[in-house]
Amino acid sequence: MSAALPLPLSRKAGLNWPLAAARPNAIALTAVIIGLLSLQWPFVVLHPNRVAPDGDELTVFGLGGMWAALIVSGWLLQALAVWLARGRARAPALALSLTWAASASYVALTWGAVALPGDQEWARVAIAGGAWGTLAAVYIGAFALYAEAPRWLALPVLALAALAWTAPYQHLGVVMEYQMAADVFHDELLQHLLLVAVSLPPAMLLGAAIGLLAARKRALESVLLGAAGLLQTIPSIALFGLLLPIMGLGAKPAILAMVLYGLWPVVVNTHTGLGAVPPAMLDAARGVGMSAWQMFWRVELPLAAPFFVEGVRGAMLMLIGLATVAVLINAGGLGYFLLRGTEQAVPDLVLLGSLPVVALAFAADAVMRLLAWRLAPKGRAA
Repeated sequence: MSAALPLPLSRKAGLNWPLAAARPNAIALTAVIIGLLSLQWPFVVLHPNRVAPDGDELTVFGLGGMWAALIVSGWLLQALAVWLARGRARAPALALSLTWAASASYVALTWGAVALPGDQEWARVAIAGGAWGTLAAVYIGAFALYAEAPRWLALPVLALAALAWTAPYQHLGVVMEYQMAADVFHDELLQHLLLVAVSLPPAMLLGAAIGLLAARKRALESVLLGAAGLLQTIPSIALFGLLLPIMGLGAKPAILAMVLYGLWPVVVNTHTGLGAVPPAMLDAARGVGMSAWQMFWRVELPLAAPFFVEGVRGAMLMLIGLATVAVLINAGGLGYFLLRGTEQAVPDLVLLGSLPVVALAFAADAVMRLLAWRLAPKGRAA
Protein backbone atom coordinates (compact mmCIF):
# COMPACT_ATOMS: atom_id res chain seq x y z
CA MET A 1 0.00 0.00 0.00
CA SER A 2 1.05 3.56 -0.51
CA ALA A 3 3.22 5.01 2.23
CA ALA A 4 0.77 7.92 2.42
CA LEU A 5 -1.73 5.67 4.15
CA PRO A 6 -0.88 5.59 7.88
CA LEU A 7 -1.21 2.27 9.64
CA PRO A 8 -1.04 1.40 13.34
CA LEU A 9 2.55 1.56 14.50
CA SER A 10 2.56 -2.05 15.63
CA ARG A 11 1.92 -3.16 12.04
CA LYS A 12 3.84 -0.47 10.25
CA ALA A 13 7.05 -0.79 12.25
CA GLY A 14 6.88 -4.54 12.65
CA LEU A 15 7.02 -4.15 16.44
CA ASN A 16 4.78 -5.46 19.15
CA TRP A 17 2.35 -2.97 20.69
CA PRO A 18 4.07 -2.31 24.05
CA LEU A 19 7.42 -1.59 22.42
CA ALA A 20 5.89 0.70 19.77
CA ALA A 21 3.73 2.48 22.33
CA ALA A 22 6.71 3.07 24.62
CA ARG A 23 8.16 5.56 22.19
CA PRO A 24 7.01 9.20 22.47
CA ASN A 25 4.72 10.13 19.61
CA ALA A 26 6.53 12.99 17.89
CA ILE A 27 3.51 13.82 15.72
CA ALA A 28 1.25 14.21 18.76
CA LEU A 29 3.91 16.34 20.44
CA THR A 30 3.98 18.58 17.36
CA ALA A 31 0.21 18.99 17.71
CA VAL A 32 0.66 20.06 21.33
CA ILE A 33 3.28 22.67 20.41
CA ILE A 34 1.15 24.13 17.61
CA GLY A 35 -1.95 24.10 19.82
CA LEU A 36 -0.21 26.00 22.61
CA LEU A 37 1.39 28.49 20.21
CA SER A 38 -2.01 29.17 18.62
CA LEU A 39 -3.27 30.47 21.96
CA GLN A 40 -1.04 33.51 21.51
CA TRP A 41 -2.58 34.46 18.17
CA PRO A 42 -5.93 36.21 17.59
CA PHE A 43 -8.62 33.55 17.91
CA VAL A 44 -11.50 35.64 16.56
CA VAL A 45 -11.97 39.14 15.13
CA LEU A 46 -15.04 41.24 15.86
CA HIS A 47 -15.95 43.27 12.75
CA PRO A 48 -18.47 46.13 12.99
CA ASN A 49 -20.06 45.18 9.65
CA ARG A 50 -19.79 42.92 6.62
CA VAL A 51 -17.11 44.77 4.64
CA ALA A 52 -15.08 46.42 7.40
CA PRO A 53 -11.44 45.34 6.87
CA ASP A 54 -10.41 45.94 10.49
CA GLY A 55 -11.85 44.83 13.79
CA ASP A 56 -11.10 43.97 17.41
CA GLU A 57 -8.73 41.00 17.60
CA LEU A 58 -9.22 38.68 20.56
CA THR A 59 -7.12 35.75 21.71
CA VAL A 60 -8.62 32.88 23.65
CA PHE A 61 -7.58 34.68 26.82
CA GLY A 62 -9.57 37.69 25.62
CA LEU A 63 -12.71 35.53 25.46
CA GLY A 64 -12.36 34.64 29.13
CA GLY A 65 -10.00 32.86 31.46
CA MET A 66 -12.30 29.83 31.69
CA TRP A 67 -12.04 29.08 27.96
CA ALA A 68 -8.28 29.55 27.96
CA ALA A 69 -7.87 27.27 30.98
CA LEU A 70 -9.95 24.52 29.37
CA ILE A 71 -7.95 24.60 26.13
CA VAL A 72 -4.56 24.81 27.86
CA SER A 73 -5.42 21.91 30.14
CA GLY A 74 -6.43 19.82 27.13
CA TRP A 75 -3.10 20.35 25.37
CA LEU A 76 -1.14 19.77 28.58
CA LEU A 77 -2.99 16.49 29.08
CA GLN A 78 -2.05 15.59 25.50
CA ALA A 79 1.62 16.29 26.33
CA LEU A 80 1.39 14.08 29.43
CA ALA A 81 -0.19 11.33 27.36
CA VAL A 82 2.65 11.58 24.84
CA TRP A 83 5.40 11.27 27.43
CA LEU A 84 3.95 9.25 30.28
CA ALA A 85 1.23 6.91 28.96
CA ARG A 86 2.46 3.39 28.29
CA GLY A 87 1.01 0.15 27.00
CA ARG A 88 -2.72 -0.13 26.61
CA ALA A 89 -3.34 3.11 28.50
CA ARG A 90 -1.65 5.19 25.81
CA ALA A 91 -4.37 5.08 23.14
CA PRO A 92 -7.25 6.12 25.45
CA ALA A 93 -5.04 8.79 27.04
CA LEU A 94 -4.25 10.30 23.64
CA ALA A 95 -7.91 10.07 22.58
CA LEU A 96 -9.30 11.63 25.77
CA SER A 97 -6.78 14.50 25.84
CA LEU A 98 -7.30 15.26 22.15
CA THR A 99 -11.07 15.21 22.65
CA TRP A 100 -10.71 17.62 25.57
CA ALA A 101 -8.53 20.09 23.64
CA ALA A 102 -10.61 19.96 20.46
CA SER A 103 -13.95 20.24 22.27
CA ALA A 104 -12.79 23.13 24.44
CA SER A 105 -11.56 25.02 21.38
CA TYR A 106 -14.84 24.42 19.54
CA VAL A 107 -16.88 25.54 22.55
CA ALA A 108 -14.77 28.70 22.86
CA LEU A 109 -15.41 29.58 19.21
CA THR A 110 -19.16 29.04 19.49
CA TRP A 111 -20.53 29.51 23.01
CA GLY A 112 -17.51 31.56 24.13
CA ALA A 113 -17.78 34.14 21.34
CA VAL A 114 -21.56 34.26 20.93
CA ALA A 115 -21.97 37.36 23.08
CA LEU A 116 -19.27 39.44 21.37
CA PRO A 117 -21.53 41.34 18.89
CA GLY A 118 -23.75 42.52 21.76
CA ASP A 119 -26.27 45.12 20.60
CA GLN A 120 -24.40 45.89 17.38
CA GLU A 121 -26.87 44.87 14.69
CA TRP A 122 -24.35 44.52 11.85
CA ALA A 123 -21.42 43.17 13.86
CA ARG A 124 -20.06 39.73 13.10
CA VAL A 125 -17.31 37.46 14.38
CA ALA A 126 -14.64 36.24 11.95
CA ILE A 127 -12.49 33.18 12.56
CA ALA A 128 -8.87 34.28 12.98
CA GLY A 129 -5.41 32.72 12.81
CA GLY A 130 -5.43 31.27 16.31
CA ALA A 131 -8.55 29.23 15.54
CA TRP A 132 -7.06 27.96 12.27
CA GLY A 133 -3.83 27.08 14.06
CA THR A 134 -5.84 25.16 16.64
CA LEU A 135 -7.65 23.34 13.84
CA ALA A 136 -4.29 22.36 12.33
CA ALA A 137 -3.11 21.12 15.74
CA VAL A 138 -6.27 19.04 16.19
CA TYR A 139 -5.85 17.52 12.73
CA ILE A 140 -2.22 16.63 13.42
CA GLY A 141 -3.22 15.15 16.77
CA ALA A 142 -5.96 13.12 15.06
CA PHE A 143 -3.43 11.88 12.49
CA ALA A 144 -1.11 10.78 15.31
CA LEU A 145 -3.97 8.99 17.08
CA TYR A 146 -5.00 7.28 13.84
CA ALA A 147 -1.45 6.05 13.30
CA GLU A 148 -1.38 4.40 16.74
CA ALA A 149 -4.96 3.29 17.36
CA PRO A 150 -7.45 4.04 14.54
CA ARG A 151 -10.51 2.89 16.50
CA TRP A 152 -9.97 5.48 19.23
CA LEU A 153 -10.33 8.27 16.66
CA ALA A 154 -14.09 7.78 16.95
CA LEU A 155 -14.07 9.46 20.38
CA PRO A 156 -13.01 12.99 19.32
CA VAL A 157 -15.01 12.69 16.09
CA LEU A 158 -18.24 11.84 17.93
CA ALA A 159 -17.62 14.54 20.55
CA LEU A 160 -17.09 17.22 17.91
CA ALA A 161 -20.12 15.99 15.96
CA ALA A 162 -22.29 16.35 19.07
CA LEU A 163 -20.98 19.86 19.70
CA ALA A 164 -21.46 20.83 16.06
CA TRP A 165 -25.10 19.78 16.29
CA THR A 166 -25.85 21.83 19.42
CA ALA A 167 -23.52 24.86 19.22
CA PRO A 168 -24.71 28.41 18.39
CA TYR A 169 -23.42 29.93 15.14
CA GLN A 170 -25.50 33.06 14.63
CA HIS A 171 -22.58 35.35 15.52
CA LEU A 172 -20.16 33.94 12.94
CA GLY A 173 -19.77 35.94 9.74
CA VAL A 174 -19.58 32.88 7.48
CA VAL A 175 -22.92 31.66 8.85
CA MET A 176 -24.47 35.08 8.19
CA GLU A 177 -23.25 34.90 4.60
CA TYR A 178 -24.82 31.46 4.25
CA GLN A 179 -28.14 32.69 5.59
CA MET A 180 -28.18 35.49 3.01
CA ALA A 181 -27.33 33.17 0.09
CA ALA A 182 -28.67 29.76 1.16
CA ASP A 183 -30.47 28.97 -2.11
CA VAL A 184 -27.50 29.94 -4.26
CA PHE A 185 -25.17 28.00 -1.97
CA HIS A 186 -27.17 24.80 -2.31
CA ASP A 187 -27.27 25.15 -6.09
CA GLU A 188 -23.53 25.75 -6.37
CA LEU A 189 -22.73 22.95 -3.94
CA LEU A 190 -24.81 20.55 -6.02
CA GLN A 191 -23.09 21.76 -9.19
CA HIS A 192 -19.69 21.24 -7.56
CA LEU A 193 -20.59 17.68 -6.58
CA LEU A 194 -21.96 16.96 -10.06
CA LEU A 195 -18.75 18.15 -11.72
CA VAL A 196 -16.73 15.77 -9.54
CA ALA A 197 -19.20 12.90 -9.87
CA VAL A 198 -19.33 13.13 -13.67
CA SER A 199 -15.57 13.51 -14.22
CA LEU A 200 -14.31 10.91 -11.71
CA PRO A 201 -15.64 7.66 -13.33
CA PRO A 202 -14.07 8.34 -16.77
CA ALA A 203 -10.81 9.29 -15.06
CA MET A 204 -10.91 6.05 -13.07
CA LEU A 205 -11.67 3.80 -16.03
CA LEU A 206 -9.34 5.46 -18.50
CA GLY A 207 -6.57 5.79 -15.92
CA ALA A 208 -6.88 2.13 -14.93
CA ALA A 209 -6.79 1.07 -18.58
CA ILE A 210 -3.67 3.16 -19.29
CA GLY A 211 -1.97 1.90 -16.14
CA LEU A 212 -2.79 -1.70 -17.04
CA LEU A 213 -1.51 -1.25 -20.59
CA ALA A 214 1.69 0.38 -19.31
CA ALA A 215 2.26 -2.56 -16.96
CA ARG A 216 1.62 -5.15 -19.66
CA LYS A 217 3.40 -3.51 -22.63
CA ARG A 218 6.87 -2.48 -21.55
CA ALA A 219 7.52 -0.91 -24.95
CA LEU A 220 4.69 1.57 -24.33
CA GLU A 221 5.37 2.11 -20.63
CA SER A 222 7.46 5.29 -20.88
CA VAL A 223 5.22 6.78 -23.57
CA LEU A 224 1.99 6.23 -21.65
CA LEU A 225 3.34 7.36 -18.30
CA GLY A 226 5.03 10.35 -19.91
CA ALA A 227 1.85 11.42 -21.69
CA ALA A 228 -0.19 11.16 -18.49
CA GLY A 229 2.44 13.11 -16.59
CA LEU A 230 2.63 15.79 -19.27
CA LEU A 231 -1.00 16.75 -18.62
CA GLN A 232 -0.06 17.61 -15.03
CA THR A 233 2.44 20.21 -16.21
CA ILE A 234 -0.28 22.32 -17.84
CA PRO A 235 -1.85 24.79 -15.36
CA SER A 236 -5.55 24.15 -14.86
CA ILE A 237 -6.60 27.63 -15.93
CA ALA A 238 -4.48 27.33 -19.08
CA LEU A 239 -6.05 23.96 -19.91
CA PHE A 240 -9.53 25.44 -19.47
CA GLY A 241 -8.51 28.24 -21.81
CA LEU A 242 -7.19 25.83 -24.44
CA LEU A 243 -10.52 23.99 -24.47
CA LEU A 244 -12.70 27.09 -24.75
CA PRO A 245 -12.25 27.64 -28.53
CA ILE A 246 -13.22 24.02 -29.11
CA MET A 247 -16.04 23.47 -26.60
CA GLY A 248 -17.08 26.97 -25.52
CA LEU A 249 -18.13 28.04 -22.04
CA GLY A 250 -19.92 25.79 -19.59
CA ALA A 251 -19.57 22.44 -17.87
CA LYS A 252 -18.34 20.42 -20.87
CA PRO A 253 -14.80 21.86 -21.09
CA ALA A 254 -14.57 21.80 -17.29
CA ILE A 255 -15.45 18.10 -17.15
CA LEU A 256 -13.01 17.22 -19.94
CA ALA A 257 -10.21 19.13 -18.24
CA MET A 258 -10.99 17.46 -14.91
CA VAL A 259 -10.95 14.00 -16.51
CA LEU A 260 -7.54 14.71 -18.03
CA TYR A 261 -6.18 15.98 -14.73
CA GLY A 262 -7.60 13.02 -12.82
CA LEU A 263 -5.77 10.47 -14.96
CA TRP A 264 -2.29 10.81 -13.50
CA PRO A 265 -2.77 9.43 -9.93
CA VAL A 266 -4.91 6.54 -11.19
CA VAL A 267 -2.44 5.65 -13.94
CA VAL A 268 0.60 5.75 -11.65
CA ASN A 269 -0.97 3.80 -8.80
CA THR A 270 -2.48 1.17 -11.09
CA HIS A 271 0.89 0.69 -12.79
CA THR A 272 2.68 0.54 -9.42
CA GLY A 273 0.17 -1.88 -7.92
CA LEU A 274 0.40 -4.34 -10.78
CA GLY A 275 4.19 -4.09 -10.76
CA ALA A 276 4.29 -4.80 -7.02
CA VAL A 277 2.69 -8.23 -7.31
CA PRO A 278 5.36 -10.77 -6.20
CA PRO A 279 6.57 -12.87 -9.14
CA ALA A 280 6.49 -15.95 -6.90
CA MET A 281 2.72 -15.62 -6.56
CA LEU A 282 2.33 -15.38 -10.33
CA ASP A 283 4.51 -18.46 -10.79
CA ALA A 284 2.41 -20.32 -8.24
CA ALA A 285 -0.78 -19.31 -10.05
CA ARG A 286 0.61 -20.58 -13.33
CA GLY A 287 1.64 -23.77 -11.60
CA VAL A 288 -1.93 -24.58 -10.58
CA GLY A 289 -3.11 -24.04 -14.14
CA MET A 290 -4.66 -20.56 -13.98
CA SER A 291 -5.22 -18.74 -17.25
CA ALA A 292 -4.05 -15.18 -17.78
CA TRP A 293 -7.51 -13.80 -16.96
CA GLN A 294 -7.81 -15.96 -13.85
CA MET A 295 -4.43 -14.75 -12.66
CA PHE A 296 -5.50 -11.17 -13.18
CA TRP A 297 -8.85 -11.46 -11.36
CA ARG A 298 -7.79 -13.76 -8.54
CA VAL A 299 -4.19 -12.74 -7.89
CA GLU A 300 -3.14 -9.43 -9.42
CA LEU A 301 -6.34 -7.43 -8.97
CA PRO A 302 -6.81 -8.19 -5.24
CA LEU A 303 -3.18 -7.33 -4.52
CA ALA A 304 -3.22 -4.18 -6.64
CA ALA A 305 -6.64 -2.99 -5.37
CA PRO A 306 -5.26 -0.90 -2.44
CA PHE A 307 -2.93 0.91 -4.85
CA PHE A 308 -5.81 1.58 -7.25
CA VAL A 309 -7.98 2.92 -4.43
CA GLU A 310 -5.10 5.16 -3.38
CA GLY A 311 -4.95 6.49 -6.94
CA VAL A 312 -8.69 7.12 -6.94
CA ARG A 313 -8.29 8.95 -3.64
CA GLY A 314 -5.66 11.23 -5.15
CA ALA A 315 -7.80 11.84 -8.22
CA MET A 316 -10.87 12.60 -6.14
CA LEU A 317 -9.05 15.13 -3.97
CA MET A 318 -7.57 16.75 -7.07
CA LEU A 319 -10.97 17.02 -8.75
CA ILE A 320 -12.66 18.45 -5.65
CA GLY A 321 -10.13 21.27 -5.65
CA LEU A 322 -10.06 21.70 -9.41
CA ALA A 323 -13.85 22.06 -9.60
CA THR A 324 -13.41 25.32 -7.68
CA VAL A 325 -11.68 26.85 -10.72
CA ALA A 326 -14.48 25.79 -13.07
CA VAL A 327 -16.44 28.94 -12.24
CA LEU A 328 -13.98 30.88 -14.43
CA ILE A 329 -15.46 29.24 -17.54
CA ASN A 330 -19.06 29.53 -16.37
CA ALA A 331 -19.31 25.94 -15.10
CA GLY A 332 -20.47 26.90 -11.60
CA GLY A 333 -19.37 25.28 -8.37
CA LEU A 334 -18.29 26.57 -4.99
CA GLY A 335 -15.68 28.73 -6.64
CA TYR A 336 -18.56 31.15 -7.27
CA PHE A 337 -18.31 32.34 -3.66
CA LEU A 338 -14.54 32.69 -3.79
CA LEU A 339 -14.88 34.84 -6.90
CA ARG A 340 -17.71 36.98 -5.53
CA GLY A 341 -16.09 37.32 -2.13
CA THR A 342 -12.87 38.54 -3.72
CA GLU A 343 -14.72 41.01 -5.93
CA GLN A 344 -16.73 42.41 -3.01
CA ALA A 345 -13.82 42.26 -0.50
CA VAL A 346 -15.86 40.09 1.88
CA PRO A 347 -13.58 37.46 3.49
CA ASP A 348 -16.51 35.60 5.05
CA LEU A 349 -18.00 35.06 1.59
CA VAL A 350 -14.69 33.58 0.43
CA LEU A 351 -14.78 31.36 3.49
CA LEU A 352 -18.30 30.21 2.60
CA GLY A 353 -16.93 28.80 -0.64
CA SER A 354 -13.67 27.38 0.69
CA LEU A 355 -14.85 25.65 3.87
CA PRO A 356 -17.18 23.19 2.07
CA VAL A 357 -14.36 22.35 -0.36
CA VAL A 358 -12.08 21.54 2.56
CA ALA A 359 -14.84 19.52 4.26
CA LEU A 360 -15.49 17.55 1.06
CA ALA A 361 -11.78 16.84 0.67
CA PHE A 362 -11.45 15.63 4.27
CA ALA A 363 -14.53 13.42 3.94
CA ALA A 364 -13.38 11.91 0.65
CA ASP A 365 -9.89 11.38 2.02
CA ALA A 366 -11.19 9.59 5.13
CA VAL A 367 -13.52 7.30 3.17
CA MET A 368 -10.90 6.34 0.60
CA ARG A 369 -8.20 5.78 3.22
CA LEU A 370 -10.54 3.49 5.13
CA LEU A 371 -11.39 1.59 1.94
CA ALA A 372 -7.71 1.19 1.04
CA TRP A 373 -6.92 -0.02 4.55
CA ARG A 374 -9.75 -2.55 4.41
CA LEU A 375 -8.52 -3.87 1.06
CA ALA A 376 -4.93 -4.26 2.23
CA PRO A 377 -3.86 -7.92 2.41
CA LYS A 378 -3.96 -9.06 6.02
CA GLY A 379 -0.58 -9.41 7.65
CA ARG A 380 1.18 -7.47 4.92
CA ALA A 381 2.96 -4.30 6.00
CA ALA A 382 2.50 -1.17 3.93
